[in-house]
Order: sequence, then C-alpha cells, then structure tokens
Amino acid sequence: METKHERYDLAFSLGAACACSVALRRAKLQFASFPLDWIALGTPVSRAKLVAARFDGWLNKEDFKYAGTNPVNGLGMFDNSRTGFKHLHDFADGPIEKSYDAVRAKYARREARLYDLAEKSRRILCAYVSRPTVEPVAQETLKEIREILSQAFPHATVEIVHFANDPGRSLEDRRSREIADGIFQIELDYHDDKRDVAVDLVASALMMEGFTARDYRTKEEKREYELKKKMKKYGVTTRTALLLARVKHNLGWLFGVRPDQPRT
Repeated sequence: METKHERYDLAFSLGAACACSVALRRAKLQFASFPLDWIALGTPVSRAKLVAARFDGWLNKEDFKYAGTNPVNGLGMFDNSRTGFKHLHDFADGPIEKSYDAVRAKYARREARLYDLAEKSRRILCAYVSRPTVEPVAQETLKEIREILSQAFPHATVEIVHFANDPGRSLEDRRSREIADGIFQIELDYHDDKRDVAVDLVASALMMEGFTARDYRTKEEKREYELKKKMKKYGVTTRTALLLARVKHNLGWLFGVRPDQPRT
C-alpha cells in the first residue's frame, strides 16, 4: 500500500470471527477486549448497525437458544434469534441461567470501553477479515459500513481495512489498495486448513502495510496484562503461585537444571 497511514487512536474488530481481533492484537493495534471480538456469524452490516445502536437489546436472555457443547473449549454454544449470532466462547455449558449474569456484566464492560475510547478518538480503524471460504465483502457493502460507523462516531474519521482471501497470493506478493475513500483492502492467501484463518499472516500484513495505533492502556492496565502473561506462562492463577514458580525456575538455572526438565 503506497499510502502512509496516520496513527489511529482506536482499532477494533467487526468480525467475521475471533481471528480478526487476535490479528489486531498481534499487530499491536488492539489492546483490550471489545464486544464483537469472539462472536460468530451475522453479517458485517448487522454488526456495524449494532455498534451504531450501542448494542441495544443484543443480549436479551429470551433470544438465546442452547445449541450444544463446544467441543473445542467445553463451553455452551448459544444461538441468538435476534442478531443471528452464535456465541461459542462465553456461556457455561447447560442452562443459560448458570452464567448469564456474569457474561452480561463482561459485555457491559466491553461496550462501555469501546464507546469511551471512541469518544476520545480522532481517528478510528475498523477491521473486517472475510472468512477464506466465503465471498469477500462487496465494495458497496464496505461503503455502507463506513457510513454507518461514521454517523455513529461523527467526531472522528472512521476508516475500514478489509481482508479478502486470494488463493495462491503470498504475503510478499499481497495486493493492497484503497478501493474507496477511507476503505483499504488487502488481498492475499490467508486460508488455514485447520484454523480457517492464518492469523499470523493477517497480522504481518497489517504491520507491513504500516497500520499503527496508540496504546490507550493505563500503567496499571499494562502491569495487569504483563502479570496475566506471566501467570499463563507458568501455568498458575495467583500472585503467590507465580512468585514460587519463578523462584523455582531461577533456582533451576542456578544449579544447572533446565527449568523444563526435572532433576534426575
């Protein structure tokens, strides 16, 4: 892409699924969770309209129907008759009452975060990664999405980046262009047979094209993020357990024992 992008104040995912938000995070464009990060199905226009409507009524309990156990994570799968979305990563398996209040509170935080950051933003980037096995979003649809979001955030410049799968086209040979005012399209082969979307390829393309965003996290939020990363690395869930795990790790190196292998 010949155009040099200005730094964005906020970047968030419109979908089509979790791969988009994961790619944004790996490209250092997204630093927190937002409402549409882990939601499956629905259309890009319906998603944009939900953002514009401030997600009014989108999680009404009566609209959900249990659709079985997610074999990947053991959570419950729920279809929403109002939005057409499928929730695969939110609710505990079984009756929705088991976890509805906690899930609703989680999404209330994500909704508030999105609008709070958007109100403080001068430039906003919205990303949509079309699934490789379906038709990419049409140019006229992308224009409609940008118009919807521009009206939702009239104080800011809203731009769209759309990924369209192009079988056989490598990352180095990707095609990138501004297909309409404020709408950028990147075309390459990012199909992954196992995971549907090759997230690392999407993230690499974003970085190589020069998309950058402001890190809006507070110092406390950054420390909390790093703490969670370390806990995940050592497989612990408390600060005390993390401290003990790190002491054990360091002692292992001190006495010549590889931390990933027990002493014999």
